[in-house]
Amino acid sequence: MRLLRRLSIRVRLTIGAVMIAGVFFAGTSFVVSHQVENILMQSSVMLLQSDSAPFQQDIADGRGATLDSPAQGQLVAIITPDGLVQESTFPIELQPQLGALAAAGTQTQSVHTPAADYLVISRTVEADDGTWHVVTARNESASKLAVDNLTRALLVGLVILTALFGFGAWLLASAALRPVSAMRRTALVLQSSASTELLPVGPARDELSALAVTLNGLIGQLRASADREKQLVSDASHELRTPLAILQTQLELAHLSAGDADALLLEIESAERTVSRLSALAASLLELTRIEGMTGQDSASVAELAAELVDSIDRARILAIGSDTVVDYEMQSLAPAFADEWAAAISRYNFGRVADNLLGNAIAAIAAARGPSGGATVSAELAVVGDPEHPTLRLTVVDTGPGMSEEFLPQAFDRFAREDVSRSGAAPAASGAGLGLSIVQALMASAGGTVTMTNRRPTGLCVVADVPVSSLRREGVAS
Repeated sequence: MRLLRRLSIRVRLTIGAVMIAGVFFAGTSFVVSHQVENILMQSSVMLLQSDSAPFQQDIADGRGATLDSPAQGQLVAIITPDGLVQESTFPIELQPQLGALAAAGTQTQSVHTPAADYLVISRTVEADDGTWHVVTARNESASKLAVDNLTRALLVGLVILTALFGFGAWLLASAALRPVSAMRRTALVLQSSASTELLPVGPARDELSALAVTLNGLIGQLRASADREKQLVSDASHELRTPLAILQTQLELAHLSAGDADALLLEIESAERTVSRLSALAASLLELTRIEGMTGQDSASVAELAAELVDSIDRARILAIGSDTVVDYEMQSLAPAFADEWAAAISRYNFGRVADNLLGNAIAAIAAARGPSGGATVSAELAVVGDPEHPTLRLTVVDTGPGMSEEFLPQAFDRFAREDVSRSGAAPAASGAGLGLSIVQALMASAGGTVTMTNRRPTGLCVVADVPVSSLRREGVAS
C-alpha cells in the first residue's frame, strides 16, 4: 500500500482501471463459459431422451421382443426384466458397467473412461412381463473439447482486452492530467520569476478548472498580501525616517544643552513627544497588520453595538472638553427582539474602534480649523436600513468642520494619507500618522461592510459605515 502511494496518479489510475477491467472480463468469461457448458449439457440430455423415447414406447406397447436396432451412432442398451442385455451399442469400456448404470436411477450420470467421457441416462419402463431398463449414452469428448477451446479463446481475449483497456486508461489519464502538467509548468515559471501570469484555466467546467480558479484566487491574494507588505515597509520606512531624524537631532541638542537645565528639560520634553508619536505610529501599524491578517470573525448583536456607540459618544465628549464642540447622537428605535436576535460580523471592541476613530477625527479637525472655541457640532446616528430580509446596520458620523478637498477624498483611506493640514491634528508638524481611516476601512472590510466619505454643504464631512447583519435565530445560534 505504501509503495502504491508513491506511484504517480497516472500509474495508479491505470492500475486501478486494469484491475477493474480484469475482474469484469474474467467474470464475463466465466459466465459465458459456464452458460455454454450448460447449454451443451442440456442439448446432450435432450438428445439422450430423444434416443431413448422410441424404445420406451415400443416396450410399453408390448413389443419388447421385436425392438428395432439402434441407429448408427446411437449408444443404447436394452435390459430385460431378467437382467439380460437384449440390445446394446455401448462401447466395450462401458459394457461392464451396464448393470450399475441401469440401477443408478433417472439422474444424469457422467462416466469417465480412459478412452472418453460419456453422459448417461437410464429410464425404466413397466411392461406386462416386468420392469425394463433403457440406457442411453453420448460421447462428450467433442463437447468438452469445444468448451476447452472456448475457454482458451476467452482467456486470450481477456488478456488482450485488459491490455487494451489499460492502454486506453493510460491515454485517458494522461489527457485528463495534461492541464495539471500545464499548471505545474506555469507554477515553476511563477516561482522562478516575478511574472504576473496566472495558472491556465481550461475551457471545460470541470474539477481541474475549478482548482485552477481557486489557486488563481489564492495567488492573487498572496500577491496582494505581498504588495501590501512591501508598501507597508516602504511607507513605514518613509514615515519613520523623519521622526527618527528629529529625535536624533533633539538628543544631540540635549547633549549640547547639558549645562543649561531649562534648555535640557525642553529638549527632553520635545524628545518625549517624538517618542510618543513613534510609539503611536508603531501601535497603529501593528493594529492594521493584525486586522488585515485576521482569519476568524467575531460577532456582536445589534443591541451590543448600539450600547458600544453610546460608550464611544461618552469618550468623544471627554475629548471635546475645553471646546465649544457639541457631540451628540441619535439612535433609531430598534425593537428589542430585532436588537437581540440580529448580529453583525464585527466585535463590540472593533465597532468601538470605528466609532472612536471617526468621532475623534471630526473633533480634531474642528479644533485644528477653529481653535478651542470652535462652536461646532459632531453627531452620530445608528440606524437599520435596506431590505428587511437582509438589513444593514448604518453608522453615520456628521460634523460641521472644514471637510476635505475633493482631490484628497479618494485617497483618504490610504495608509499615511494626509492633507497639508490634517483632520487629525492642528498643524502638519503635529499631525497623526494617517492610519486612523485605514484602520476603519480594514475593520469594516473584515466585517463584510463598507465605509464612504463625502463633503457636506456648506461645510463639514459625512462618513457612512455600513455593515450587514444576519439573524441569529436563522443561523441556529439563538436559544
